[in-house]
Amino acid sequence: MLLETFTRRKPNEFEGDLSLTQWVSYSLPDAIMDVMDANLVTATGNGLPKELDVVASIMKVALDCCAESPARRTNMKDVVGMLQKIKIQLLAC
Repeated sequence: MLLETFTRRKPNEFEGDLSLTQWVSYSLPDAIMDVMDANLVTATGNGLPKELDVVASIMKVALDCCAESPARRTNMKDVVGMLQKIKIQLLAC
């Protein structure tokens, strides 16, 4: 759900073997602007790289939750902790 929210794309929008998770994964971290919803960015100039780092961190958490093997998925307790750290990082921008 995080991937859908932050990309503004639906999982069934992709053709062939490409999935939303693959599309985001291939784009991180260097092409985050290509996959994220541009309406999420509010900063300009020096603040932009910090916001992009925050969004990339959120996308990484989302990808960790989408691992094919349930054993490799991050548990929700850890996800909450990771998102809280990202929130602190965002508030510091």
